[in-house]
Amino acid sequence: MKIDTYIKVENLFSILQFKFTLSNNINVKMIKKIILIFSILSFSLSYGQYDWTPGKIVLKNGKTFKGLLKIPMSSDKLITIGAIKVQYKKDKKGKKKKFSSEQVDKIFFGTNNSNTIGYYEYISIPNKKNVLFKLIRNGKVKLYTRTIKSLESTSFSSSDNNSIHNRSVKSKKVKVYYIVRENEVLATFAFNESMKDIKTFKKTMKDYFSDCEDVSSFIDNDLYQDFDIRKIVEDYNLLCK
Repeated sequence: MKIDTYIKVENLFSILQFKFTLSNNINVKMIKKIILIFSILSFSLSYGQYDWTPGKIVLKNGKTFKGLLKIPMSSDKLITIGAIKVQYKKDKKGKKKKFSSEQVDKIFFGTNNSNTIGYYEYISIPNKKNVLFKLIRNGKVKLYTRTIKSLESTSFSSSDNNSIHNRSVKSKKVKVYYIVRENEVLATFAFNESMKDIKTFKKTMKDYFSDCEDVSSFIDNDLYQDFDIRKIVEDYNLLCK
């Protein structure tokens, strides 16, 4: 899936990947702070979007729009300036419209030859307003996923002669998963694809599905593959009241 051109943090930092010698009256820590502040500001301007893709938007007022859509791919640990909205146009030459989470009820997005095809809706997650997710399991517990751009930065390194060397920031696409019951206001974080701590994942699952003896027993006895959240949710919806 192609991503539209956006302000890439790694490109911004490539400009900063230089080496210079500090004079006696310049503090190394101060320079680090300045670059750190610049990195935060750069992150705030960075987000990606999928290409224009056939789909349908259903608004809360009942209106439906069919045509081409762009849905946002947010970045992890990101300060976003302004709301990120879903974009719509009737065809390639059509006029663009934008819809916010307050307006959108649900979205059908994607084509048969892409891995984005499916049903999307906004859900509330901790520390953020409503965020657009793809629904991949429906039932008493719903399972949602979305793709984010996760940012990873290297640490500073200084040489003996007080010169600052390279600092780089890289981004990669990672899927994150959330679960939510119908009566819950906020969705619960399950895991992301870069997560390696299986013990934390199992504890989260046991706590969340503690009302179902069968699923709790399956988790205790390692009957699920690592991070198999899809199967856990399927069993809960099938076996538990």
